[in-house]
Amino acid sequence: MVFHERKEPDFISVVVADSTRIHTQLLADAINRDHGLQVVATASNSRDLLAVAQRVPIDVALLAYHLDNQPCRGSEVLSELRALRPQVKTVMLLDTSQPEAVLDCFRAGAKGIFSKEGRIETLCKCIRTVHDGQIWARSVELDHVLETLAHSPRVRARNQKGVELLSARERQVIEYLAAGMTNREIAQVLHLSPHTVKNYLCRIFDKIGASSRTELLYLTMNAPPLDGSAAKSSPQLTEMVEAAKAGDPYAQLRLADYHSQPDNPEHDPVSAYMWYIVAAKLVAPMLHEIEQGRARLARSLSPQQKMEADHRAAQWVKGREEADRIHRAQPQREQKSAGVS
Repeated sequence: MVFHERKEPDFISVVVADSTRIHTQLLADAINRDHGLQVVATASNSRDLLAVAQRVPIDVALLAYHLDNQPCRGSEVLSELRALRPQVKTVMLLDTSQPEAVLDCFRAGAKGIFSKEGRIETLCKCIRTVHDGQIWARSVELDHVLETLAHSPRVRARNQKGVELLSARERQVIEYLAAGMTNREIAQVLHLSPHTVKNYLCRIFDKIGASSRTELLYLTMNAPPLDGSAAKSSPQLTEMVEAAKAGDPYAQLRLADYHSQPDNPEHDPVSAYMWYIVAAKLVAPMLHEIEQGRARLARSLSPQQKMEADHRAAQWVKGREEADRIHRAQPQREQKSAGVS
């Protein structure tokens, strides 16, 4: 993993991750010759790439489809990258234009597809285009996508009742998916191959009627309980659950704490652990931006101003902790009252 000093504030910041260090560095050097583009970091494996994503501001990620000496690994890493930094646009580098690879990249969330045989000038144009919010692909690659759509069912049912058709193992896969785990991580936990996990997801998509992971999680997390019973939750708890599902890390943390309490009638350590994982994945990029902002402002504040800011923060946190304590105690009091009546 190599970091590059960013020379101009208005450059498009790029991270490059190719299959080998030599290829990665050569590609980075070529991109840096283009005025307006700046490679801020390079990586030759997925671990370094994800570490970079948490520490360095990135506009566009240039990612090889063949990574970690594994075919198709790039699409899995892209899903992890999007979980960490959803605002980062990604261009996938392909050794081949096989329809399966092209579709896999777009399904994973790539905004651009670029052949490694292409010219560097064209690649730089691709990076700019993707950065501007457009899609980049050659006509042959677009033909693959359009051909697939043409042979797909015109109407696809999206039915929350499809959850009832899922097997126990398929439900496990969804739970781990909701926790933010990749196909490879799910495979390790369930002692399966990544290919088997991918097949499970395909069957789940068919049963639920979803076309993406996001849509799948929305439909399954908002589906009614399998036994048909309605949730007997207080308004405060329902509000907390909805906020957690909407992506609020603070609500996710409170929900994890709630489910982890042994004396709680809704004690669920698996769900608690899942929400801790989800909150951690969402908070990681926020922490990076917070530290950057603090460091930037610290240079312009006087010692007295810093002391005043610290005092205000302490007062705010104290008030928030008290409000949170009351908020957490409310559902328990209502449950005890309901039990007495």
